[in-house]
Amino acid sequence: MGKPENSPGTREQILSAAEDLFARQGYQATTIKQVAAEVAIQGPAIYKHFDGKRALFEEVLERLFGPFLALVNADTRSGDNLGAIVGQHLANPNASRIVQHATLSGGEDLALLVERWYLPFFNDVKTMAAEDTRFSPVTVIAFHAMLLGYLTLAPLHEAIFDFDPLSDNALGELLELQTSLVAQLGATANSGD
Repeated sequence: MGKPENSPGTREQILSAAEDLFARQGYQATTIKQVAAEVAIQGPAIYKHFDGKRALFEEVLERLFGPFLALVNADTRSGDNLGAIVGQHLANPNASRIVQHATLSGGEDLALLVERWYLPFFNDVKTMAAEDTRFSPVTVIAFHAMLLGYLTLAPLHEAIFDFDPLSDNALGELLELQTSLVAQLGATANSGD
């Protein structure tokens, strides 16, 4: 039996359940009834915590993407937070899955992600790229796609390679690979001087 509907942990349980469902099946396919079932409460109880499914989705996004913006805003345009930003992605694979679903479905889901989360992040990245020739739009897109693709395709690759691509060791190797690629870009840029 679940916690009482008004217990302090219920709101967090709802957010976690909604995040997992949005990541697995997307915003459009997820229902309030499914979220409630995951938390073992009645559907209407969710409305004690959230105004509706859209408000729930927005709060899930805030919980997932707020830390990314905090890292970007803390950076002094040096790019020193790149490892922390990649680490944040790796620690939260649901973020990549939600982005994938929103990208594929388009519409309001994608507009919300772009306007609220991605434009602020990529505006800073675009400014950095203008100052650092290693990071053209194509390079930034490729790194972003590599990271999101790795995370969203993890279940496929786990079935193929019979190993967990989201294990701490695998994620550490991915972070080392991305860091190495950035260092190689720096070496290539400096050798042209």
